[in-house]
Amino acid sequence: MLDRILSILTLIVFVFIDIYINLRISLRETSSIKRLNFKEYFVSIGNEDHAVCEIGDHEATSDKTLLLIGGIPTNPIESMSWLAEQLHKIDSTLRIIIFNIPYYDEHFAIEYSNEFAISNGESLITQKEIDFSTHKIDPKFSHVNQSKTVNLLMDEMGIDAAHVVGHDRGAVILENLCINNPERVITYSRGSQVWDYVDPKWKNLAPKILIGPPHRIMSIYHQFRLLFFAVMNLNKPIHLLSETFKINGRSSKRGSDIYDRYTHLKYKSQISYKNYFKKIQQSFLQGGIDNEVQNRINLKNTSIPIMQFQGEDEFKRASNGSLISDQPYFGKYNLFRNEIEDIYPSAEDQSSVPLKKEYVSDMGLYKEIQLKVGATFDKFFLIPDAAHFNVIENPKACAAAIYNFINIEFNLNSNI
Repeated sequence: MLDRILSILTLIVFVFIDIYINLRISLRETSSIKRLNFKEYFVSIGNEDHAVCEIGDHEATSDKTLLLIGGIPTNPIESMSWLAEQLHKIDSTLRIIIFNIPYYDEHFAIEYSNEFAISNGESLITQKEIDFSTHKIDPKFSHVNQSKTVNLLMDEMGIDAAHVVGHDRGAVILENLCINNPERVITYSRGSQVWDYVDPKWKNLAPKILIGPPHRIMSIYHQFRLLFFAVMNLNKPIHLLSETFKINGRSSKRGSDIYDRYTHLKYKSQISYKNYFKKIQQSFLQGGIDNEVQNRINLKNTSIPIMQFQGEDEFKRASNGSLISDQPYFGKYNLFRNEIEDIYPSAEDQSSVPLKKEYVSDMGLYKEIQLKVGATFDKFFLIPDAAHFNVIENPKACAAAIYNFINIEFNLNSNI
């Protein structure tokens, strides 16, 4: 009953909030893919048209071709456009292609099958499980199937292999490509995505402490809208943005790059999630964090070089005392404990214990954490002045980290 009441109140309140957000967006100059000199087109697979944006040398060879897929809750193509632009500035001979999350384009409808959800929801109020086992699904929205679509798109575009870069949900889609079609992947760079360790008890800490994405909470529309609005506008119960990015974004000049990126994250994210929630829910119903962590056993069996880029501000304490973001890479809630040395041993946040500087190397625009012996990762980079949305908060540093990782592996004749 409480959940039902909260749902109704949320629908009413957000009518007015959405008016306010849309007004804010209309008053700000926002980024355009066309302004960034991208080519926009559709690639057809059978009777399906999939949106593609690209920049750079269309005739580039496989070893100089990069495929990018972004995540949620922001527009996945726009979110990766700033990263693509920075990569293009580093090396204009690259071919950089951005795919939307397959089937998230507006013209794709949900077509329910006779199959049912395998993942449940969770009440934000009672923290009790919500049974979704009778909810029908559309299998095309599973991340496994989306990776198969990426493979077909590569076939249609004549791309034998490429370096792949994924952020958030995009990272999960592309790691399924790595598992099922390893011959198509030269290197794999993944951002803001958990790895191979999640303690089941950690989910009970939500929403005050989020360790990895709370898919079960997010799979219910009114809960996500409330939680995401509170996080992005009230900075409670956590922060998702670096405080440096927020300060610089608020004071930025109209028409500047950071002004557009701040508009994208602060305002447009609230609306974009609303527009395609049902498709995101379909993806969540067909998997979840536990399934994804288990699936990475298969990724470890490939020989693909893997790099993790992570926001350095994860689990800092913000000025109001709240934790920043949901992807700790150290200490008590370390999601990467099997991969990298713990630079804040046993800490709950970055202010708890001194930094173990001997494990951190300054690489200029970004930092590198020392790997453990036997690690699956080939590199683990920290992106400064960034948290969960590192590709948008600091695309220049992300681009440098990605390009140098590829350069180390394949000697692309440049260094940042």
